[in-house]
Amino acid sequence: MKNYNEIKLAQELIRFPTIKTEDRGIMKFLSRKLTSIGFKCTIIKSKGTGLKPAINLYARFGKSKPHINFLGHTDVVANLNNWKIPPFKAVVKKGFLNGRGSQDMKGGVACWISAVSNFIKNNKFKGSISIIISADEETTGYGCPAVMKYLKKKREKIDFSVVGEPSSNKSIGDEIRIGRRGSMNGIITVFGKSGHSAFYGSYINPCTVLAKIITKLKSTHLDNGTKFMPKSNLEFTKIDVDNLSENVVPHTASAKFNVRFNSIHTSSSLKKKLNKIIYAVVKKGKCESNIKYKVSGEAFYTNPNKDIYMVKKIVKKVTGNSAKLNCRGGTSDSRFLGSIPRLELGLRNSTIHMVDERSSISDMKKLTKIYYNILENYFK
Repeated sequence: MKNYNEIKLAQELIRFPTIKTEDRGIMKFLSRKLTSIGFKCTIIKSKGTGLKPAINLYARFGKSKPHINFLGHTDVVANLNNWKIPPFKAVVKKGFLNGRGSQDMKGGVACWISAVSNFIKNNKFKGSISIIISADEETTGYGCPAVMKYLKKKREKIDFSVVGEPSSNKSIGDEIRIGRRGSMNGIITVFGKSGHSAFYGSYINPCTVLAKIITKLKSTHLDNGTKFMPKSNLEFTKIDVDNLSENVVPHTASAKFNVRFNSIHTSSSLKKKLNKIIYAVVKKGKCESNIKYKVSGEAFYTNPNKDIYMVKKIVKKVTGNSAKLNCRGGTSDSRFLGSIPRLELGLRNSTIHMVDERSSISDMKKLTKIYYNILENYFK
């Protein structure tokens, strides 16, 4: 039985330039690695960013309960100019692994596979270990739902999932995510009546009405947050007017916004709340409007259970850190796991998405040890 080294494996993964949903052969590579240590691997396709489908991987070792899962992704963001070391060379230098994906999150994937290979080699246990690797966490987000649909069809039930997103902040394990806020984008378009700005009363200015909507929404108190989740916030990100002339009142004005909302709300309840405010302002301004929403993910939260406290204890043992449980950060594939109890624990997020992304070798060794101990304790 093979035992994979996390640093070497991470280097091999980084050398696949998997930008957006480009596969470049990485899933076949991972399938070979996992098959060699006893996993049954299934390739699951989903919609990609280009003409080709995205390639996702589901691998499972064992058939019985309990069933622990690892969720990760192999796609990386671009931002590839002005690197001191080429982003896909995966060079180890002065105690750091340099390369795109070293923290987010090929490094985390490599740490889990290293821990699993070592655990399977040295232990006999009753239960199952599975791995989900998506190809589009950074972009479209179709991969993980496609895998979950496959698992539902096969009636496979996951009991607990470790999501390898780079959750650690200043040191490994100082933070563990037990949920994430939801994310919803919106576009408000206000329709007025255009006209010459000199002839007051002959036009209805949509800009004025839109400004009032923005002011009203920004002054609306959504909530105070929860014990583990920050308060919800709404931010306007773009304002557009279909007008090139300074003396013409436009016919339309629009604004884009994003809401990050905690588990007090659902996207549906939030839409109703926002619509009520918007329509009231529009009606008073004698305009018409159109509102479009796109939900990236609902808020989710795992109530701290024995498995989460077990992981906290392991982190303390390995690193000395008393991990803080929180729900910080943006969205991740974790939002697609439904009611499965889960946590997010991975490498530091100090250089993710940045030029010269790198991961400490020491951090990777610690994370591999934490993952190994999670497996050891989970199957006791």
